[in-house]
Amino acid sequence: MGAPPGGALLRLLLDEMISAAVARGLGALGHDVEAIKRDRPELEGLNDQELVSRMATDQRAIVTNGIGDFQPIHDRVVGRGGEHYGMLFTTDATLPRDKANIPTWVATLAAFLEEHEDDAAMRNRVALLHPGRT
Repeated sequence: MGAPPGGALLRLLLDEMISAAVARGLGALGHDVEAIKRDRPELEGLNDQELVSRMATDQRAIVTNGIGDFQPIHDRVVGRGGEHYGMLFTTDATLPRDKANIPTWVATLAAFLEEHEDDAAMRNRVALLHPGRT
């Protein structure tokens, strides 16, 4: 896996509710994924709007279970002509947040990253993750 033509690779930040083991698994596959719990403790407890702003600066898409919080932020940012690097939404119904499902999380996100390699692929976009679909 190398940088796509004309762009950098899509990089992710896992929100606080997502296990750092997912980041470790993706890192072992060569993906650039940080977890707030393990890699970015200074972001813990930050309000969601500020987190989106920080991730725009860091050029990272956010993976979160907080659809109800982040979708309105996406709408506001895009509506005012701003920019973010993507929001990947999950639900407990499709990707339960327990240890038994960590391999499913890793496989789902790895498939998504392989399908959407370029960092521009998610710019100002949202996606709902489902195992087995990218």
